[in-house]
Amino acid sequence: MSSLRNAVNRRVHRERDQLQERKGRYSLLEKHKDYRLRAQDHNRKKAQLKSLKKKAEDRNEDEFYFGMLSRKGPETALSSGSKKWDGTVAGDRGNKGLDIDVVRLLKTQDMGYIRSVRNVAMKEVRTLEERVIALGGDIDNLNENGEDEDDMDLDFDFADEPSAKKKSGSKTKKIVFADRQDEREDKIRHDIENESPEDQDEDLDSENPEKLRAEQKQKLLEKLKRRLQNARKKQRVLAQTEQELEIQRARMAKTATIGGVTSQGRSSKCERGSGKRIPYKA
Repeated sequence: MSSLRNAVNRRVHRERDQLQERKGRYSLLEKHKDYRLRAQDHNRKKAQLKSLKKKAEDRNEDEFYFGMLSRKGPETALSSGSKKWDGTVAGDRGNKGLDIDVVRLLKTQDMGYIRSVRNVAMKEVRTLEERVIALGGDIDNLNENGEDEDDMDLDFDFADEPSAKKKSGSKTKKIVFADRQDEREDKIRHDIENESPEDQDEDLDSENPEKLRAEQKQKLLEKLKRRLQNARKKQRVLAQTEQELEIQRARMAKTATIGGVTSQGRSSKCERGSGKRIPYKA
């Protein structure tokens, strides 16, 4: 039976065609086989991205090869070996440099900031000098290579120093419990006999407030001198930086406004009104 059924002529199966107007407007209609190819390509790319992401997470941050560099520096037509050499740098993104006027304006703003910081440093130096002089110190013979001092508030009144020292360095009182008066006196006498020499010296210092005040005054004077050294050093560095920025800004002007040194090592100056450099006459 099956052989007879298979022997009957059957219509050949063909994929349904598209309308001619739709084919010209939307191109070919996607069939199932086309979808399978597109899905396989999508899954393959997704798996590749997943593996690359995993590799990036597990990479060694200290690993470095020179091939990782995307910028190799400028080359010449001879070294590149190409007749179409255009002078661009490998890895250059095409960022344009700032105009000379813009750079000059930025240097002007930098110079204004440095000048304001230097004014603050000058006020600090002047205040520290006044405090050192008030304590009887000398501000002329200071070593410029002083060590850094922590910024702490050293303003306090000398009249309150003995009481403050007494509060901070005083010993804690011990309460003695005794049944009779003679036992209490014996315990106090025993504590006095066993008192250490350091405690006795502290008691003598507390009884001599003038000596204690002189020591604290000397410590404060040393700290103020170290802070004054650092403030003077900061002021000197800021002044040099401001001078260098002023020279750079003057050299970037459209006309020559400052002297310089030629390639032969000769000094030159600018002639007023002309902008031309003329050598110095020895």
